[in-house]
Amino acid sequence: MGLYFNTLRLTRKNRDDGKGQMFGHLFKNGWWHKGLDTVLILTGRCNLHCDYCPMFLDNNKYPKFEESTLEEWKEFFERFPEWISQIFISGGEPSLIPYVSDLANWLVERGHHVCILSNLYKVENLMGLKKHWRLVAFPTFHHSDDPERYKKAYEQLKTTGVRIYSQELEKKHKFQFSVHKNFYPADWFKYWNEIIHFAPNAPRTRRMYMGVYETYKEGK
Repeated sequence: MGLYFNTLRLTRKNRDDGKGQMFGHLFKNGWWHKGLDTVLILTGRCNLHCDYCPMFLDNNKYPKFEESTLEEWKEFFERFPEWISQIFISGGEPSLIPYVSDLANWLVERGHHVCILSNLYKVENLMGLKKHWRLVAFPTFHHSDDPERYKKAYEQLKTTGVRIYSQELEKKHKFQFSVHKNFYPADWFKYWNEIIHFAPNAPRTRRMYMGVYETYKEGK
């Protein structure tokens, strides 16, 4: 997604030392930095069971997590010790969570960039999203899904005015409005996915994981 100037923050060292130096010195000394990129897995539940999904790499079962409340997530991010520039909201299927729109809007208002990954199963829970340049939806059509249902949900989400980039894993698309989404092999999820992930129970456990595979494995 690139470098977002509005999400540059002072490191803790510079925040604490009280030195009011000029911007040129701050950039030169590396005291300004872009925050973290993270993935927030709201739920391990999903309406689909795609054989290429990293949730099923081990034993073909959905991970079972205790899901957190909206207030727990708010407290979690308010107390998180480092600045997060970009948050991918994922699952499972995040539209199964009734407060997903409220959480996304709140994160955007705090200054985070938010990307929502969804198959639009419960699109009604996404209709509360507020149009903002820091918010984008990446719905994905999976070919085990019902194309008519997905198209209807996509058209409904468009009425919110939120930026939408529809994706499909297959190069031969069913929809002209979709673009190709990269297919990642199982080894990539196991060994190369190194972005920080928060499990659905992170506000309670205070744990984070390196990669999606390690996160899902914890819930098995």
